[in-house]
Parts: sequence; structure tokens; C-alpha cells
Amino acid sequence: MQKSKRVHDYLFIFLEKYLSSLPLKHAYIKFFEKATLEEFEIVDINENDTILHIGCGPLPNTLITLAQHFKANYTGIDKDKEAVKIARKIVKEYRLNIKIEEGDAIDYPLQHFDIIIVSYGVEPKEKIFKRLRKETKENVRIILRKQWDFMDTIYGRNIIPEGFKVIGYKKRRDFLKSYLLMKV
Repeated sequence: MQKSKRVHDYLFIFLEKYLSSLPLKHAYIKFFEKATLEEFEIVDINENDTILHIGCGPLPNTLITLAQHFKANYTGIDKDKEAVKIARKIVKEYRLNIKIEEGDAIDYPLQHFDIIIVSYGVEPKEKIFKRLRKETKENVRIILRKQWDFMDTIYGRNIIPEGFKVIGYKKRRDFLKSYLLMKV
């Protein structure tokens, strides 16, 4: 099952890198806009919030959509140097104030963020959530994305990380389920 997820993640990254070189990239970002806005109905985004997206990828559609609709401070990180380079270029095209950095959630500074988005493909989740539990603000709001439950047999079952409780969840149109987590 873990192999299926790795293949899925690889294909998704490959597709986003490919799409980023085409005029279709803007349509791709727009396609996910409504799903992203619906997803973030469970999160109260304030103007002073600092938001981190772990695993923003080459097409940072979540950050772009949020920045277009909510005033806040946005940062996206990704371990893939090429994805970071592409994402920076695309953010620049949108003329949005989003910082994109090369970074790994295993050692990236997490202390000052109010909202943290953990993309579905980000690994190793256990180590990352251990850091999130120890090194983030007490009232941090975390969005954890996973596939819809019926896909657990293909990709494996994701459990809520130790030290967190579910405050809300939203099923997206693209077969992702987003949990809003708080530390306990």
C-alpha cells in the first residue's frame, strides 16, 4: 500500500512540474480554487496570521488561492529544488506576497506560524508531527490532508497523529479530506 502512495505522489509531482511549463497552469490553479475555499471554511484566517504550507509543490495553488482571498502572511516550503524554483516563478506571475523557500519540515523553523498546512504527500508524517507537537504555538491550527476514507485500501490508512485532536474536517471535490487539528 505504501508503494501505491509513493507512485501516486511521484506521478502527481511529475504532472505539476509538466503543467507548470504550459499556459494551462493558470487553469489548473483556478480549477482547485473553489475546493480550496470550501476546505478553508473550517479555518478562521485572520489578517495577522502567519501561514505555512509544507509541501507546496511547483504549482502552489493553495497559497495562491488563499492569498487572493484572505489577507495574511504566507510561506510555502518544499524539499524539491526544482519545485521551489518553479513555484517562485508562478507566484511572481500572480504578483502575490507569498514567500517560497526550499525547506524540509524535519528542520524548518515552525515556532511562529499560526496555521500550518501539511500536504498529502509530505513524509515522514510521524517525525513531522512529533516536531509540530513540540515546536509550534499552543494554539496552532493544522490542516492535515489525506485521501478520502474509501481509498485507504489502496494508499493505507492515515491516523490522526498522537497529541492532536480533530476540530473539524472537510471533504474536498478532488478526493482529499482535510482535517483541522489542534494540539491536546
